[in-house]
Amino acid sequence: MLFALVFVAAVNFATAQSQPCSFALGFAALHDLIPATVGNCVDNEAHDPTTGDALQQTTNGLLVWRKFDNWTAFTDGSQTWVNGPLGLQQRSNTERFWWEANPDGLAIVPSPAPGERCHTAGLTLTVDDVEGGAGNFVGTFLFTNATDVGCTFFGYPGAQLLDDAGNPLPTVVERGGGYFLRDPPPALVHGPAHQTALFRIHWEQVPVGNETTCPVSSALAVTPPDEYVALQLTIAIRACGGGHLNMSAVQTVS
Repeated sequence: MLFALVFVAAVNFATAQSQPCSFALGFAALHDLIPATVGNCVDNEAHDPTTGDALQQTTNGLLVWRKFDNWTAFTDGSQTWVNGPLGLQQRSNTERFWWEANPDGLAIVPSPAPGERCHTAGLTLTVDDVEGGAGNFVGTFLFTNATDVGCTFFGYPGAQLLDDAGNPLPTVVERGGGYFLRDPPPALVHGPAHQTALFRIHWEQVPVGNETTCPVSSALAVTPPDEYVALQLTIAIRACGGGHLNMSAVQTVS
């Protein structure tokens, strides 16, 4: 009986090994754009249990779907091709496009020009303070311009509550309403090199109506005004009302 089980397992393993691999969905789309660069598949797509990223080895490198920003990329070890919001773009692995998250502070391509919009790759996100009372909380958050040239903000950030696996929680963002109804409208905000600008978020921790549980985040993803990719911050926010967040516009730090 044991011999039979081992034999069946060996046959199944050999069959699995002999099955041809293939590209699917986003990996197939990227391969078809640059087939000679990507090469042929070596195995099928698999998911990293820690990051949630999808990975697939090829004869010329590695295909990656990044859960954090939802873009697909291929790297040969020194160069990366990203199929992102501006189509297919190529950069060095030691660089980041202006629209990418850039926690390691790598060189940005193209280099930021003075006075242009503040881009995700040139910003960091921190929480300055959280004040609470009677079930209401207001957090003051800071965008810091990490580049050597000034940039500008105009408008409201976007926000998404995330669980401990980086998956989205119910989130409803109300820009300029509710708690911030009497705030001044959005205005052009200058972000000098290595200086900060602020925005505020209000949430309630008291269940609304028939609500019995409220989403509790492990992290918050914030997209700067008019940008494509968010910055992440570890913070626990219990936002009732289905994850309701009141958002202020970006403001000058007074």
